[in-house]
Amino acid sequence: MMRKMRSLRRRVREVGPAGVWLLVKAFFLMLIARIALRSIPVKRIIAWKQRPLRGFECAQPALRCAQVRWAVLVAARYSPIDFVCFPQCLAAAELLGGAGIPSRLHYGVTREGAKLMTHTWLEAKGEIVIGGEVAEAYSTLDIY
Repeated sequence: MMRKMRSLRRRVREVGPAGVWLLVKAFFLMLIARIALRSIPVKRIIAWKQRPLRGFECAQPALRCAQVRWAVLVAARYSPIDFVCFPQCLAAAELLGGAGIPSRLHYGVTREGAKLMTHTWLEAKGEIVIGGEVAEAYSTLDIY
């Protein structure tokens, strides 16, 4: 635990105030997404995700996608709360949408023995931002 905290402190010093703010936003958006997934029908959450983007477009979308990926993955890793793929994707979609970058949420399924396993991953600008590590093992059911 102490090693994790030292590592987090080092990362915070490296990224500066803007990076820390992005980490904080990523954490709280994942927390809101996790609560929403337990209390709001998924159709309403998806409708929220599909709302029109805000007015401006990011000047460096590839850089912003990398920053959002980093923030969501670091916030999820160091969080005392377990955030699975869906809250991570929803948080990343909101962070990207705030920068005027459209994204697509993929919902997939695979079979492990007798069990069906689901997974979500987020794509923006033709690249997978979150959840791509295992996406190939899943058959896409829908894209939002």
